Amino acid sequence: MVAKRIRFYYGIFLSVLTAVLGALFIAQAVTILADGDWVQGAYSREIVAEHLFPVSIVLYVWIAAIVAGFVLSLIFPYNEKQVKTYRGRETLHRLSSRIPEGSGEEYEADLKKVREEKLSRLIIYTMCAAICFIGVIVSAVYLFRSDNFTSPDKNMSMLYMLLNVGPWVLVIFGTCIFMASFEQHSIDREITALKHLIASNKGNPVIVANTQKNAVLLKIQAFFGNKYFKLGVRIAVGAVAVALVLVGIFCTEGARDVFIKAINICTECIGLG
Repeated sequence: MVAKRIRFYYGIFLSVLTAVLGALFIAQAVTILADGDWVQGAYSREIVAEHLFPVSIVLYVWIAAIVAGFVLSLIFPYNEKQVKTYRGRETLHRLSSRIPEGSGEEYEADLKKVREEKLSRLIIYTMCAAICFIGVIVSAVYLFRSDNFTSPDKNMSMLYMLLNVGPWVLVIFGTCIFMASFEQHSIDREITALKHLIASNKGNPVIVANTQKNAVLLKIQAFFGNKYFKLGVRIAVGAVAVALVLVGIFCTEGARDVFIKAINICTECIGLG
């Protein structure tokens, strides 16, 4: 139990530290590019070293954490048998098919808890879908408006893009993470209420209406769970990604700008050539 707790907190620490390190690298890179403005000598070794020195401290801590994780794996070896897959949905479906008949205030209170948890999850699903939809639409409108990228200063165009699109990306990710966490806790609470309801009315006839899923829902689940549908989605996403990369290369000057900036960094900072 102690080993499991140590690995759990170590995983959280390393994840947060990795995210902080990545954010610092991105922030310093954007700052260097924004301050450079294509001026000769803007990417000198001194300037880059000045911006990246604070990041190097976090990098050394991150490397030390990686080494510490290796040591922890030797002290507290990972036992695969201890891993338990969360099967809340399967348990919930199984218990929902065994709801017995009953009456009384306690019975109605348990049923009310079950309904409230189902309703709360439906509300969370709807809110998450709405936030994701709004975020995608707003981001797409900004990205597909060519006047947002007509400025000769490409650095500022990218910065404005990050300021307008980045927050929506963070909100969508945060909403999905919250939804997943809320869903698990809600399912656990509903399972507890169902267990109490079944135990309190043991021996009563089972309500047959709760043993069958909605036929439309079954068809929808079968459609989205079909392996050919998943394969088609992967192919479509891959094709769109390749198409956007080709558009960026041949229809805009973004690839050329990146190439020139890479040349400047290599020649002025690293000293190659």
